[in-house]
Amino acid sequence: MPRLDYVRKEYLSTDIAYLAGIIDGEGCIYIGNFSNNPKTGEPYHQTNMQVTSTDQPLIDWLVVTFGGLFSKRTAKQHSINSRKQAYIWTASGERLTHLCELILPFLKIKTRQCEIMLKMRKTYDIPHYRKGHSGALTLDPQIRALRQSYMDEIRSLHIRTFSHKNN
Repeated sequence: MPRLDYVRKEYLSTDIAYLAGIIDGEGCIYIGNFSNNPKTGEPYHQTNMQVTSTDQPLIDWLVVTFGGLFSKRTAKQHSINSRKQAYIWTASGERLTHLCELILPFLKIKTRQCEIMLKMRKTYDIPHYRKGHSGALTLDPQIRALRQSYMDEIRSLHIRTFSHKNN
């Protein structure tokens, strides 16, 4: 079910096309399971679109134009030979879904990642949780497996940055 705090808005087609170019060139569309539900131990899949750049005006433009989150890489997150500050723009949730729908026709390189992301985001539309043995809400096993398959597929497209194993 879409969150009520995100309001879809109209964007200039030139801004959407430019965003698609940025995502194709410097962006990342990813699915991860960086954390587990503390009560059930089940993976919690996270979905994001992200741009990292040393050009702060670009990141500022993304935040002003499309919303989302602004952050900076910390000293520990920088690579050893990095000399410039890196800035990060992140879109998630319904904003991510909306932006993926908009940029899909303009993408040249990351079309498949965007298509997978849209499939993944549809798994969030309907509540798929039920009470488990401990009383905590658990995700329907079929939905968890579907989300895992989407994560595996999108990671296989990033083979140069992720070690990917088929289970």
